[in-house]
Amino acid sequence: MPFRFRLFPAALLISCGFLSSAEAHPHVWVTVQSELVMDGQKVKEIHHHWTFDEAFSAFASQGLDEDDDGKLSREELQPLAQVNVESLSEYGYFSDFRAKGMPNSAETPFGEPYDYWLSTEGDQLVLHFTLPVVADIDTSKEAVLDVYDPTFFVDFGFAEKDPAKLVGAPANCHARIERPKGLDDDVASQLAAIPADQREIPSDLMQFTVAMANQVFVKCD
Repeated sequence: MPFRFRLFPAALLISCGFLSSAEAHPHVWVTVQSELVMDGQKVKEIHHHWTFDEAFSAFASQGLDEDDDGKLSREELQPLAQVNVESLSEYGYFSDFRAKGMPNSAETPFGEPYDYWLSTEGDQLVLHFTLPVVADIDTSKEAVLDVYDPTFFVDFGFAEKDPAKLVGAPANCHARIERPKGLDDDVASQLAAIPADQREIPSDLMQFTVAMANQVFVKCD
Protein backbone atom coordinates (compact mmCIF):
# COMPACT_ATOMS: atom_id res chain seq x y z
CA MET A 1 0.00 0.00 0.00
CA PRO A 2 1.15 3.59 -0.54
CA PHE A 3 0.66 4.36 3.14
CA ARG A 4 2.65 3.29 6.20
CA PHE A 5 1.02 3.70 9.59
CA ARG A 6 2.98 5.16 12.50
CA LEU A 7 0.25 7.14 14.26
CA PHE A 8 -3.45 6.84 13.69
CA PRO A 9 -5.14 10.06 12.52
CA ALA A 10 -5.65 12.37 15.46
CA ALA A 11 -9.38 12.73 14.95
CA LEU A 12 -9.85 8.96 15.22
CA LEU A 13 -7.21 8.35 17.85
CA ILE A 14 -9.31 10.10 20.48
CA SER A 15 -11.79 7.26 20.31
CA CYS A 16 -9.23 5.06 22.04
CA GLY A 17 -9.83 7.06 25.19
CA PHE A 18 -12.81 4.88 26.01
CA LEU A 19 -11.35 1.60 24.71
CA SER A 20 -9.44 -0.72 26.97
CA SER A 21 -6.10 -2.01 25.76
CA ALA A 22 -7.60 -5.50 25.72
CA GLU A 23 -10.15 -4.72 23.02
CA ALA A 24 -9.58 -6.15 19.59
CA HIS A 25 -8.99 -4.71 16.15
CA PRO A 26 -10.98 -3.08 14.65
CA HIS A 27 -11.83 -0.16 16.94
CA VAL A 28 -13.84 2.09 14.64
CA TRP A 29 -16.48 1.13 12.06
CA VAL A 30 -17.19 3.27 8.99
CA THR A 31 -19.96 2.83 6.42
CA VAL A 32 -18.86 4.01 2.97
CA GLN A 33 -20.72 5.69 0.13
CA SER A 34 -18.71 7.05 -2.79
CA GLU A 35 -19.45 8.99 -5.96
CA LEU A 36 -16.96 8.88 -8.81
CA VAL A 37 -17.35 12.05 -10.86
CA MET A 38 -16.44 11.68 -14.52
CA ASP A 39 -15.05 14.13 -17.07
CA GLY A 40 -15.51 12.21 -20.29
CA GLN A 41 -13.91 8.80 -19.66
CA LYS A 42 -11.69 10.10 -16.90
CA VAL A 43 -12.56 9.97 -13.19
CA LYS A 44 -11.78 13.52 -12.11
CA GLU A 45 -12.77 13.36 -8.43
CA ILE A 46 -14.24 11.15 -5.75
CA HIS A 47 -16.86 12.27 -3.26
CA HIS A 48 -16.62 10.20 -0.08
CA HIS A 49 -19.37 10.02 2.53
CA TRP A 50 -18.25 8.08 5.62
CA THR A 51 -20.67 7.31 8.44
CA PHE A 52 -18.96 6.55 11.78
CA ASP A 53 -20.32 4.11 14.33
CA GLU A 54 -22.41 5.40 17.23
CA ALA A 55 -19.75 4.90 19.91
CA PHE A 56 -17.06 6.82 18.06
CA SER A 57 -19.55 9.51 17.02
CA ALA A 58 -20.65 10.07 20.61
CA PHE A 59 -17.11 10.36 21.93
CA ALA A 60 -15.76 12.51 19.08
CA SER A 61 -18.62 15.02 19.33
CA GLN A 62 -18.43 15.59 23.08
CA GLY A 63 -18.32 19.29 23.94
CA LEU A 64 -18.98 20.49 20.38
CA ASP A 65 -22.55 21.71 20.97
CA GLU A 66 -21.46 25.27 21.72
CA ASP A 67 -24.94 26.81 21.86
CA ASP A 68 -26.23 23.91 23.97
CA ASP A 69 -29.33 23.44 21.81
CA GLY A 70 -29.00 19.67 21.66
CA LYS A 71 -28.03 19.73 17.99
CA LEU A 72 -24.68 19.76 16.21
CA SER A 73 -24.58 22.28 13.39
CA ARG A 74 -22.26 22.14 10.41
CA GLU A 75 -20.43 25.16 11.82
CA GLU A 76 -19.93 23.50 15.22
CA LEU A 77 -18.60 20.34 13.55
CA GLN A 78 -16.32 22.09 11.04
CA PRO A 79 -13.16 22.14 13.25
CA LEU A 80 -13.47 18.38 13.75
CA ALA A 81 -14.02 17.89 10.01
CA GLN A 82 -10.81 19.80 9.32
CA VAL A 83 -8.84 17.70 11.79
CA ASN A 84 -10.22 14.54 10.22
CA VAL A 85 -9.30 15.47 6.67
CA GLU A 86 -5.89 16.95 7.49
CA SER A 87 -4.99 13.88 9.53
CA LEU A 88 -6.15 11.46 6.85
CA SER A 89 -3.74 12.94 4.32
CA GLU A 90 -0.89 11.09 6.03
CA TYR A 91 -2.55 7.81 5.28
CA GLY A 92 -3.66 8.19 1.71
CA TYR A 93 -7.26 8.83 2.81
CA PHE A 94 -7.61 5.05 3.18
CA SER A 95 -8.19 5.08 -0.58
CA ASP A 96 -6.30 4.08 -3.69
CA PHE A 97 -7.19 4.42 -7.38
CA ARG A 98 -5.31 2.60 -10.11
CA ALA A 99 -5.66 0.60 -13.31
CA LYS A 100 -6.88 -2.92 -12.61
CA GLY A 101 -3.99 -5.36 -12.29
CA MET A 102 -1.44 -2.65 -11.51
CA PRO A 103 0.30 -2.59 -8.12
CA ASN A 104 -0.42 0.18 -5.68
CA SER A 105 1.79 3.16 -6.42
CA ALA A 106 4.09 4.72 -3.84
CA GLU A 107 2.60 8.06 -4.90
CA THR A 108 -0.94 9.04 -3.97
CA PRO A 109 -3.24 9.39 -7.00
CA PHE A 110 -5.11 12.19 -5.24
CA GLY A 111 -4.64 15.90 -4.76
CA GLU A 112 -5.55 17.90 -1.67
CA PRO A 113 -9.14 17.26 -0.52
CA TYR A 114 -11.68 20.06 -0.50
CA ASP A 115 -15.37 20.71 0.20
CA TYR A 116 -15.24 18.78 3.47
CA TRP A 117 -17.72 18.91 6.35
CA LEU A 118 -19.41 16.77 8.98
CA SER A 119 -23.14 16.17 9.32
CA THR A 120 -25.22 13.95 11.58
CA GLU A 121 -27.60 11.09 10.82
CA GLY A 122 -29.35 10.22 14.04
CA ASP A 123 -26.58 9.48 16.54
CA GLN A 124 -23.87 9.09 13.90
CA LEU A 125 -21.35 11.50 12.42
CA VAL A 126 -20.96 11.56 8.64
CA LEU A 127 -17.75 12.91 7.09
CA HIS A 128 -18.08 14.29 3.55
CA PHE A 129 -15.03 15.19 1.47
CA THR A 130 -13.90 15.39 -2.15
CA LEU A 131 -10.66 13.91 -3.47
CA PRO A 132 -9.45 15.23 -6.84
CA VAL A 133 -7.84 12.50 -8.95
CA VAL A 134 -4.51 13.78 -10.27
CA ALA A 135 -3.21 10.50 -11.69
CA ASP A 136 -3.99 9.63 -15.32
CA ILE A 137 -5.89 6.37 -14.89
CA ASP A 138 -7.00 4.47 -18.00
CA THR A 139 -10.63 3.40 -17.64
CA SER A 140 -10.77 1.66 -21.03
CA LYS A 141 -9.14 -1.41 -19.46
CA GLU A 142 -10.97 -1.01 -16.13
CA ALA A 143 -9.82 1.00 -13.14
CA VAL A 144 -10.38 0.21 -9.48
CA LEU A 145 -10.96 2.30 -6.36
CA ASP A 146 -10.02 0.61 -3.07
CA VAL A 147 -11.28 1.86 0.30
CA TYR A 148 -9.93 0.11 3.41
CA ASP A 149 -7.45 0.27 6.28
CA PRO A 150 -4.54 -2.18 5.83
CA THR A 151 -3.97 -2.23 9.59
CA PHE A 152 -7.67 -3.00 10.21
CA PHE A 153 -7.81 -0.42 13.00
CA VAL A 154 -10.84 0.87 11.13
CA ASP A 155 -13.32 -1.51 9.52
CA PHE A 156 -14.65 0.15 6.36
CA GLY A 157 -17.73 -1.34 4.72
CA PHE A 158 -19.93 -0.35 1.80
CA ALA A 159 -23.42 0.87 2.64
CA GLU A 160 -26.20 -1.57 1.81
CA LYS A 161 -27.99 1.10 -0.23
CA ASP A 162 -26.22 3.20 -2.89
CA PRO A 163 -22.66 2.16 -1.95
CA ALA A 164 -21.06 3.72 -5.04
CA LYS A 165 -22.05 5.31 -8.33
CA LEU A 166 -20.72 7.22 -11.33
CA VAL A 167 -21.72 10.87 -11.77
CA GLY A 168 -21.68 12.57 -15.18
CA ALA A 169 -20.48 9.41 -16.90
CA PRO A 170 -20.95 8.89 -20.65
CA ALA A 171 -23.20 6.01 -21.70
CA ASN A 172 -20.26 3.70 -22.41
CA CYS A 173 -18.91 3.87 -18.84
CA HIS A 174 -20.12 1.53 -16.13
CA ALA A 175 -19.30 0.75 -12.50
CA ARG A 176 -19.54 -2.41 -10.44
CA ILE A 177 -18.69 -3.00 -6.80
CA GLU A 178 -17.07 -5.84 -4.92
CA ARG A 179 -17.61 -6.07 -1.19
CA PRO A 180 -14.88 -7.26 1.17
CA LYS A 181 -14.21 -10.99 1.04
CA GLY A 182 -13.64 -11.13 4.78
CA LEU A 183 -10.94 -12.68 6.92
CA ASP A 184 -10.49 -16.32 7.80
CA ASP A 185 -10.91 -17.32 11.43
CA ASP A 186 -7.19 -17.66 12.13
CA VAL A 187 -6.29 -14.18 10.85
CA ALA A 188 -9.31 -12.67 12.61
CA SER A 189 -8.20 -14.26 15.88
CA GLN A 190 -4.67 -12.90 15.53
CA LEU A 191 -5.99 -9.41 14.83
CA ALA A 192 -8.33 -9.70 17.79
CA ALA A 193 -5.33 -10.24 20.06
CA ILE A 194 -3.71 -6.91 19.10
CA PRO A 195 -4.31 -4.29 21.82
CA ALA A 196 -5.86 -0.89 21.16
CA ASP A 197 -2.61 0.99 21.81
CA GLN A 198 -0.74 -0.87 19.06
CA ARG A 199 -1.05 1.12 15.84
CA GLU A 200 0.76 -1.22 13.47
CA ILE A 201 0.15 -4.88 12.79
CA PRO A 202 2.71 -7.52 11.74
CA SER A 203 3.48 -7.47 8.02
CA ASP A 204 2.46 -11.11 7.68
CA LEU A 205 -1.04 -10.13 8.79
CA MET A 206 -1.22 -7.04 6.60
CA GLN A 207 -0.99 -9.20 3.49
CA PHE A 208 -4.35 -10.70 4.47
CA THR A 209 -6.20 -7.49 5.36
CA VAL A 210 -6.41 -6.63 1.65
CA ALA A 211 -9.41 -8.99 1.76
CA MET A 212 -11.21 -6.18 3.59
CA ALA A 213 -10.96 -3.77 0.65
CA ASN A 214 -14.18 -2.23 -0.65
CA GLN A 215 -13.74 -1.95 -4.41
CA VAL A 216 -15.38 0.03 -7.21
CA PHE A 217 -14.45 -1.02 -10.73
CA VAL A 218 -14.90 1.50 -13.55
CA LYS A 219 -14.79 0.56 -17.23
CA CYS A 220 -15.46 2.64 -20.33
CA ASP A 221 -16.02 0.44 -23.39
